[in-house]
Amino acid sequence: MRSSAALTALLPILVDGELRVATPSSAVAKLLATPARAVRQAEVADLADGQTDALVLGDAELATAGDHAEALIAQAARALRPWGKLVVAVPGRRWAQAHGAAETSRTFDAQELARVLGHRGFAIEGQWAPGAAAALRGAPSALHTELDRSPGLLDAAPELVVAGRNPRDPEGRSTEFFATLPLKVVAAAVVCRDPLGRLLVVHDSFKGWWTIPGGVVDADEAPRDGARREAWEEAGVRVEIGDLLAVFAYSWPDRVLLLYAATPRGGDPPAPVHTHEISEAAWLPLDEALTRLNPRTAGEVRHSLARRSG
Repeated sequence: MRSSAALTALLPILVDGELRVATPSSAVAKLLATPARAVRQAEVADLADGQTDALVLGDAELATAGDHAEALIAQAARALRPWGKLVVAVPGRRWAQAHGAAETSRTFDAQELARVLGHRGFAIEGQWAPGAAAALRGAPSALHTELDRSPGLLDAAPELVVAGRNPRDPEGRSTEFFATLPLKVVAAAVVCRDPLGRLLVVHDSFKGWWTIPGGVVDADEAPRDGARREAWEEAGVRVEIGDLLAVFAYSWPDRVLLLYAATPRGGDPPAPVHTHEISEAAWLPLDEALTRLNPRTAGEVRHSLARRSG
């Protein structure tokens, strides 16, 4: 176990109070053993199911596992009791990159390490960059348990440590797993045409351009319902939602846009309901609407109508 003084000081703190402790590393087992607590040295795959209170992968086992790191975390979850503690130490990627260190094994940054555990349902208790605060002061490697867990320092030390709790039940695992997934904004809009073939358009007073009725889908709202709601709020038109015409993905903000065909349910003239957002709504002949729409929306409408007619 070649690690900093700060890391060797941190690991015993993280398993304090745990009785049945295991680790694959003989050096870590020796470090953690106390008169009141024996530490079992064993490979993770050899541990019995649900019989370990705390498992410490403190000798870069996750880094050595490389592409199989996630499988090792799954084995750890099997061996730990519900709400058992997993402690993992890995080489810090940002530190290695900043110092030009050759990557002979897998390295991690703080976000990725938390995600690897979260994907298996572990609830993250904390992350540390042991010795980062001391290095910032120009001092020798030493542990500062609070400052070394500061978000701005997590990638500023040779080693990165995370502690997490095994989920108590499948519901807990799902909660932590979904929390690690990327979040995308979902928006829905209508390509709404009346019996004369005119297109429903609105003027966005914030952006200062013409567009089609649409917006972000609310939580617990189906995209089709969101498109219907936006048509009413922005144009004052009740619509029937038809086929999904197209799906567009954009990187800023990270979102997907669903365009639905729609037809008006009545003949009332359009009038914005949310006048704080929309200053005008109108039915326009298609050619005129396409020239008036902002370029991106015009392209989306053209693409959608071409696919439908084709």
